Amino acid sequence: MASATAKRLASGLDGDGTKMGDIKKRGKEIQKDHDLAMEPWESGGYHSRLLATLIFDKAQLDQSVLDALAADMLDHEDAERHQLADWLLANQLMKGKKTIALLESWDENDSPILRRLFWYHQARLRWAGQTPPDNTADS
Repeated sequence: MASATAKRLASGLDGDGTKMGDIKKRGKEIQKDHDLAMEPWESGGYHSRLLATLIFDKAQLDQSVLDALAADMLDHEDAERHQLADWLLANQLMKGKKTIALLESWDENDSPILRRLFWYHQARLRWAGQTPPDNTADS
């Protein structure tokens, strides 16, 4: 059962007129609260889960938690699934050494979500010029 705080924060989030800016504003108000983040995540609503990606505590995101989050994302349509994964990557996974190390180990993970995050991370590194592609000759 969701707490009163979680219900208040998630109220109105999963309607058709929800704007991404409104979700980001709520996330900024909350900052970081992992236990609270799990409540809207467990509601299963798309916008509630986006809010959760903003307020998770990356220190508490271990492999088992991320496996469960990735499995939950499979319940969404492709566009929503990709948006959830992108927000999780940008707001949590790219922010700490531990989560980056986990991310870099997912190239052959069984989860299609975690494999996608690995390859998206690799593309972002290459785009930013941080890692030279392995398939090109050195100059």
